[in-house]
Amino acid sequence: MALAQPVSSPEVSPTTFTDTVTALREKHGARAVLAGVWQGEQEIAKLALGPSMTGVPATTDMTVRIGGISQLFMGTLVMRLAEKGHFSLDDKISKWLPDLFQADQVTIGMLIRNMGGYRDHVRDEAFGEAVLAQPFRQFSPEELVELSVQDGQSNFPPGSSQQYSHTEFIILRMVLEKATGRSMPELYQQEVLDPLGLTRTGYGTTPELPSPVLHAFTSDRGVYEDCTFWNPSWAGDSGPLYSTLDDLGQWGPAFGRGQLLSNASFQELVKRPATAPPGDFYFACGFVVAGGWYFQNPNINGYSGVMGYLPERDLTVVVFATQPEKPQVEHPAKEIFLDLVDVITPNHPLRF
Repeated sequence: MALAQPVSSPEVSPTTFTDTVTALREKHGARAVLAGVWQGEQEIAKLALGPSMTGVPATTDMTVRIGGISQLFMGTLVMRLAEKGHFSLDDKISKWLPDLFQADQVTIGMLIRNMGGYRDHVRDEAFGEAVLAQPFRQFSPEELVELSVQDGQSNFPPGSSQQYSHTEFIILRMVLEKATGRSMPELYQQEVLDPLGLTRTGYGTTPELPSPVLHAFTSDRGVYEDCTFWNPSWAGDSGPLYSTLDDLGQWGPAFGRGQLLSNASFQELVKRPATAPPGDFYFACGFVVAGGWYFQNPNINGYSGVMGYLPERDLTVVVFATQPEKPQVEHPAKEIFLDLVDVITPNHPLRF
């Protein structure tokens, strides 16, 4: 298994972490904040601030939708299945989806790196309006992919560039299910969650979430309302998982050291794609690499979050936040995370 050897360094001070997160919640105007920091498997600090609902305080054991952090799991899952011989990253997806637009030109490796060229259905303005008009509507993977390919156009020739696309993760789901004969919930459970004992993490593309739940709020429809149980199916397999601070704290080092993978597969997971622009910032297999960090920063159905792992320090940082009635920033967890990193890892700042 691929186990990175972090440089030995002093732990983050629990007091510094707690005091900084508390101050940053006020600075960026978050309603509630869940945050934690771990060095390796050792918890350094975690805290919950603010209300989940009126009269109900947030607690550190609450479930959240983790959105795009799911892609850290997806990348590892793809590499693990490739290791087991279910497919090669160079396989054309036409092997399983022969009728899909451009399937004979797109590989599995392109999809996990968002190099397939498929248009992102989420960027369609009419689609966004439909989601807000019916926030409990259940979208099927097939209809979301159809939205992307219906006009026979793509963002770029497959493999020639890179652009984030929720649709490509949905197509990847279809391929994985056909290649293995197992459903995505089964694949996540059997290949990732069970081996690591992540009992509070699960797959869900319906409104259901296991209790206790951190409630989320939004003003996207012109009135401040609870959106916790809005249907997340519109995002497809770009962000289907839910989890907790404790589980994500355990996932951080397992992911960041490549615990479930061979060294070769782990290097494939984190490497810079040939089409990535120059500089200290690139999108790997479902996550961003920048400033020495591996991270994702989702914003889904009222939940804003960031999870980052710093290999040099074997450090995992997780922040989730919800919005007040009058938001100060669009993504409070991101702003808190960026400022927090400046304090606890000043030699590895992030700006994006």
